[in-house]
Amino acid sequence: MIRTVKDPLKRLQNDAIKLGATAAKIIPISSIVIDERVRLKCLIPLCDKYDQNLMCPPHLPSVEEFRRAIKKYSKALFVQLAYEKRADMPKAAARRNGLRLHRIINELEGKAFSLGYPLAAGLMGGSCKLCRKCVGPGNPCRHPWTARPSMEGMGIDVIQTAKKIGLPFDFSSGHRLFWNGLVLID
Repeated sequence: MIRTVKDPLKRLQNDAIKLGATAAKIIPISSIVIDERVRLKCLIPLCDKYDQNLMCPPHLPSVEEFRRAIKKYSKALFVQLAYEKRADMPKAAARRNGLRLHRIINELEGKAFSLGYPLAAGLMGGSCKLCRKCVGPGNPCRHPWTARPSMEGMGIDVIQTAKKIGLPFDFSSGHRLFWNGLVLID
């Protein structure tokens, strides 16, 4: 006998794990830490994606606009992928993990929509990885239906948010990396 989960948010959380996430947590919006200094790190030191990637600043709403919009959501699904880092790991392997998270977030956003959350919105940790080189400003995105904005570019302090909700996140670990994503749910 197959048991179905009746709570749509719990179902979404379970789907995240089935899709390959290491961890997934439904959290209240109040758990998301927004700090202007995170977006400032896009400028100091200047990130190579700044004004080059359409899903990064300055092509995103301001932190204040995002802060106002996020208050209209009630919950979020925080998704984390962890993987072992090897000294000989090529950049392509790291990019594949970013693309894997992209796919998971896109699928979860679609599932949230089908479960009755039409304003669900997915966000990615780091810059969009769909294209090796973004088309850049003044050009239409090659993947407008799947590209998602950077959490950090919106001002989300991913490290503090992960810590606040009890998930690991450690830049100093030389052997383990974390990719994080978020689906905002109304």
